Amino acid sequence: MLANNFYYFLKPFIPRSLQIAVRKKIVLKKRMRSAHLWPIEPKSGEKPEGWQGWPGGKRFALVLTHDVEGAQGVKRCLALAEMEKSLGFRSVFNFVAEDYQEDAGLYSYLRENGFEIGVHGLNHNGNLFQSKDDFLKKVPRINQYLKEWNAVGFRAPSMYHNLEWISHLNIEYDMSTFDTDPFEPQPDGVETIFPFWYGSNGHPGYVELPYTLPQDHTFFI
Repeated sequence: MLANNFYYFLKPFIPRSLQIAVRKKIVLKKRMRSAHLWPIEPKSGEKPEGWQGWPGGKRFALVLTHDVEGAQGVKRCLALAEMEKSLGFRSVFNFVAEDYQEDAGLYSYLRENGFEIGVHGLNHNGNLFQSKDDFLKKVPRINQYLKEWNAVGFRAPSMYHNLEWISHLNIEYDMSTFDTDPFEPQPDGVETIFPFWYGSNGHPGYVELPYTLPQDHTFFI
């Protein structure tokens, strides 16, 4: 965590091209070390104990999600939603609460056309889980955005996660984990593609939905 805090402190001063160049070298080394568990972790396809199958006897479930980072990302949401709608799909758009101005018209369009809105943290940085005390101070603000946006889902920025702390949020599901992804800053995977229930310390609990496909950033950048 100390190294991550130092990185995020320096990040605004490091040219984007240099950030990408360094990260590419690191990723190539990680890829060689992780060939046995990426892009497929062998354990992840094993059905959980007591698994009764997908609703309606379906063979699989497909969930589409988008994490909207920055004002430019907000501007592109409408075109993406319209494209998905034309193909018969709906998805969830996760917005960062305090990094850019809320677009009430966009949010209304998404809701009215069957899309879902989720909360993608307060700011897109690695500081959300810096300490438990600091996280608990942010919980009321996150819960307020969940309420105002009529949102029931959460995903932490950069896929940082602490499932016990997340249980303090008023959510029905969380999407801050993955089956396997050694390229994330917190690379511990949950080793399953299946949703699972998480409850802790008397909190109501929530469904954890790990992502199962490699990130677009990993492939294209």
